[in-house]
Amino acid sequence: MDVIVIMMWVGFAFIHSLLIDLRFTDWMRRLLGRYYAYYRIFYNLLSILLFMTFQNYTKSIDTKLVIKFVPPWTILQSGLIIFSCLTILWAFVSYDPLEFIGIRQIKEFGEENTLPKAITNKGLLGIVRHPMYLATIVLMWSLNSSRIDIIVHTILTVYILIGIRLEEKKLVKQFGLSYMRYQKKVPALIPFMKRVE
Repeated sequence: MDVIVIMMWVGFAFIHSLLIDLRFTDWMRRLLGRYYAYYRIFYNLLSILLFMTFQNYTKSIDTKLVIKFVPPWTILQSGLIIFSCLTILWAFVSYDPLEFIGIRQIKEFGEENTLPKAITNKGLLGIVRHPMYLATIVLMWSLNSSRIDIIVHTILTVYILIGIRLEEKKLVKQFGLSYMRYQKKVPALIPFMKRVE
């Protein structure tokens, strides 16, 4: 069962990365033409569907908790969960929510060059470059977890760390020097930490 779960979640990570890879999205843009405006919302819906399906299957395998927060550690757990949820919400509104979901692309159906022309580096995005990834990692490891949950959380944490590197390369290619300057000013994942590379 563990092997199936590992393959499933590694497969999820691979598909998720492939669908946003710059070479793949450029190919899809050429293939779909103006209908590429629907790609982002398709990507989001597919990701949610796969995640929920895999998560439900994983939860059906093992429910015996290995990590369980007990008082007074439940106070820390609650604080971390609240921090994560608020950070995800703040990050979501820091971006263009309509573009993030894929609605703006559909509203601008057929128009050329709907990608953002500037980097947002104010508010939360002036503290950390990837706040949603940070919040997701904190949230995962703040939950009561079974043995199989720990395996999945480890896979997803490694995937996020690799995904950040891949996304950074894509953003440098997309925004050039302006993103490189942003990288030097704002840490990728841990707020208030100087960039180490």
